[in-house]
Amino acid sequence: MKKTVRQKPNTKGKHRQGEVLADVKPKTEDSVRKCIVTGETYPKEKLIRFGISPDRIVVPDLGQKLPGRGIWVLANRDAVEKAMTKGLFTKAARGKVTCPEGLLDTIDLLFVKRLQSLLGMARKAGLVVSGFEKVAAALQKGQVIAVLEAGDAAADGREKIERLSKTIPVYDVLTSAEMAQALGCGICVHVALKAGGATKLLVTEVQRFQSYRQKNEF
Repeated sequence: MKKTVRQKPNTKGKHRQGEVLADVKPKTEDSVRKCIVTGETYPKEKLIRFGISPDRIVVPDLGQKLPGRGIWVLANRDAVEKAMTKGLFTKAARGKVTCPEGLLDTIDLLFVKRLQSLLGMARKAGLVVSGFEKVAAALQKGQVIAVLEAGDAAADGREKIERLSKTIPVYDVLTSAEMAQALGCGICVHVALKAGGATKLLVTEVQRFQSYRQKNEF
């Protein structure tokens, strides 16, 4: 079942989607790339890199580590779909390539697995608090930089956490089962993230996944 991506409304105006990315290093030639769909240049953190396998198959590279020349697309499902349907991958690769069936859903699944891995790393670093009471306490103490809330969380729990979070961003790109699997627990609906290198990367990737799931027209 397709999950709904929701973020806590910003009552002070436009959503602060770039707030965690704001303190990344200044743009350099190596930190930005051009999207083959929009023709615009963006920080790598807002793009998805694709590689081409030896048998000319388009391969998503969320970690941006595969060898060879990369092809970059804005992290948005509609942008990737346009690159597929308009032959933009073939043009960028300077030769015919094949987009595997179900590529869009594969990218979604890869994002989930990547976030689970990063969430597990943040837990090992002692930067994760889970459970409603513990999350609420951490929020009240000002120890939280972001909250992950299960997309299938009950409405009353959502409302209580959102009231406590105030200006702290709340993201719901994962389900309770996906978060529980990442943290090795039976159930997980609310997770608070404390400041640290592992959580900074996690929030950056959460924002990129959120951007991927947003509806846009290109």
